[in-house]
Amino acid sequence: MTAKVSTTLSDLNEHTAGKIATKELAGESYVLNGTLITTWQVDEVANWLVSIGYNDLVPVFHRANINGLALSRLNDNLLREIGVANVGTRLQFMNEVLKIQAIARSDWRNRMLWTETEYRPSYCCFMIPYSFPCCCCADMWCGRSDVYTLTNSRINILHEKKKWNTPCTGCLGFVIKSDNIDLTLISDIDSGAETSACGDPLGTVIISLMSGEQKELKLRSSECQKVAAIFNNIREEAVVSAHLVCPGIVR
Repeated sequence: MTAKVSTTLSDLNEHTAGKIATKELAGESYVLNGTLITTWQVDEVANWLVSIGYNDLVPVFHRANINGLALSRLNDNLLREIGVANVGTRLQFMNEVLKIQAIARSDWRNRMLWTETEYRPSYCCFMIPYSFPCCCCADMWCGRSDVYTLTNSRINILHEKKKWNTPCTGCLGFVIKSDNIDLTLISDIDSGAETSACGDPLGTVIISLMSGEQKELKLRSSECQKVAAIFNNIREEAVVSAHLVCPGIVR
């Protein structure tokens, strides 16, 4: 049986696709009512232990107050410390811990930290709409605004452009493109802005990649410096995390 495939704007969004991928990685055993095991409470962890055959660990984990987040940080020494004395049990249970840690890393990488839509300022001191003269059908005239999303590992720029790049041809359909920028491959993040006698003029966050390519995010000028600072902070964290996982790989 062939499944019907339907692509929408949200399907290609980095955050949405990442969350779906994380849940597929986790599988049914590590997802309860749509929530990952890393967010479970102590009682939910206890029920999970019973379901995978570790009934004897339930009172031990209850006493130690082990919830889903604590599960992802367990190791052999901590298991011994909370009272799991049997070496074989610890070794077998660590296989579950390693799976949970992979789920936690995937969830962290795909966690949305910021999102915004491309800013399109009006013309002539903000008296004339951006989509003039087709003010009532802006998407058909100008195409749809880009959507920007920041996660712990990537910046996603989601484009939805008209198939035909001529005015008022949006009725012929759109082409969706998802542009993912790995934070560890960014060399610099700058910001710039236009000036205006009134209103909030256009600002730009300029992302320079190690390949020499540049990407631009069009935002309100009043937001650009703050967004650039957020991007730089998250990029530094991503580089540090990459060094910890794969030492010497990231420049």
